[in-house]
Amino acid sequence: MAIKRYYLTKDNTITNAFKADLITRGTAANMGASDIVEAFVIHAQTSASVNATNAEQSRILVQFDVDEILQDITNEVVPSSSVNYVLKMFNAPHADTLPIEYNLDIAILTSSWAEGTGLDMEEYSDKGASNWISGAVGTPWTSEGSDYNRTSPYSSSFYFSGGAEDLELNIDFAVDKWRTGVTPNYGLLIKHPDDIIAGGLGSYYTKKFFSRTSEFELFRPYVEARWDSRREDDRGKVIKTSVLRTTADNMNTLFLYNTVDGDLKDIPNLEGPQQEIFVEFFSSSNSEPTGNALSVKDTAGATVTSILGGLAVEHASYLTGAYSCSFGITGSNIDIVHDVWHSGSVQYYTGSFSVKSLDGKSLLYNEEYVNTIENLQNSYIKGQKPVLRLFTRLKDWSPNIYTVATQEIEPEIINSAYYRVRRTIDNFEVIPFGTGSTNHTLMSYDVSGNYFELDTSVLEKGYSYDIDFVFKKRGTFEQQPETFKFRIEEDDE
Repeated sequence: MAIKRYYLTKDNTITNAFKADLITRGTAANMGASDIVEAFVIHAQTSASVNATNAEQSRILVQFDVDEILQDITNEVVPSSSVNYVLKMFNAPHADTLPIEYNLDIAILTSSWAEGTGLDMEEYSDKGASNWISGAVGTPWTSEGSDYNRTSPYSSSFYFSGGAEDLELNIDFAVDKWRTGVTPNYGLLIKHPDDIIAGGLGSYYTKKFFSRTSEFELFRPYVEARWDSRREDDRGKVIKTSVLRTTADNMNTLFLYNTVDGDLKDIPNLEGPQQEIFVEFFSSSNSEPTGNALSVKDTAGATVTSILGGLAVEHASYLTGAYSCSFGITGSNIDIVHDVWHSGSVQYYTGSFSVKSLDGKSLLYNEEYVNTIENLQNSYIKGQKPVLRLFTRLKDWSPNIYTVATQEIEPEIINSAYYRVRRTIDNFEVIPFGTGSTNHTLMSYDVSGNYFELDTSVLEKGYSYDIDFVFKKRGTFEQQPETFKFRIEEDDE
């Protein structure tokens, strides 16, 4: 699964709103232990001369651990590039007035602050820091209401069209600066825009989110790293070079994995940082390579008898122990081909694959599929990361007796297949379909079909969950009818 979630380490609401007497402001109030955070702007609630022209407002402070991201990058859990970091905060329904059609600004904080232990969000009776005046005890903000950088490279905004939406904002502008040391990580400020606050353009009463201490585990805010982790191993769908396809589409990619005691490790004594390895292709005779190496096309379009491969590259980094090569295969009367991976006289691996031909069609059918997850268990312990394999076949597939008796059913490989995980009891999307620009739930595939890794650490214990799929075919997304269930077990007593 190409997501990793980082939960907040601190959050708080600070305010300069009037208390019940409409004279005294709650600028010393702290709400760092509340299960809700909120942002509002209120104009002209009182005609009293004391502070009457200064809008009442509340702002939200949030922070998470960037060092955890750096450690994950070092450990290759998260790529060092091509990753989007998204702040997700969940709307908290309430009975108060909710603004509609508004923006919230998100800006990088420039001073440290303490979370505090206050709870009271009504009377502002819990005093402490951080608050409207100070970031910590004895450390006032440079400007009341927190210190932050409002310039465009250090800030962004999120538009709420209806008001009750969740906040889901790309915060690469902040994470990139924190992890590269451009600015210290003091977290983010979430507030209404300055023109709303200063201009008296109307009140924007209160937008509330669940906080990091919410009793509802799945609604706690987080920053999510999202990236496309799809690996395309074409061994199960090698197609002969065709004039119906572009040069790039005529390329097929194969993978070789070198495992030692269950761990991926580089093959010793190969040349260069890419670990150069050569691949040759042979016709088959009695399930063995035969004859001279076949002529194939390399990525430049040249005809060769040996393809230069090496360590696979993903997100500008070499993958330890994972090798790949790309080629186009030509010629006639070729059905089964053997791929031989070697370096000089040392042979490392011999595989095989079927070669299919691509033909034009006079009719366009809307294929329907039957899907099953071959290795899904009834339950998992939170934190497990099973690699789940989807087996797909055409719905109208009808084998004859010979087919059933002599060979395994070959899976249909879907180039663009996405997964989703929902909580069964209420259909809450814990992991929505990642069909946007990052493709973060786009599944990999190999000779055995499509697959993905499910990180169960993002799921709450004691609940059942559904997995379902959507396939992208001919530019449209087609929801698959099957739903697969599993449960995250409670801890043993």
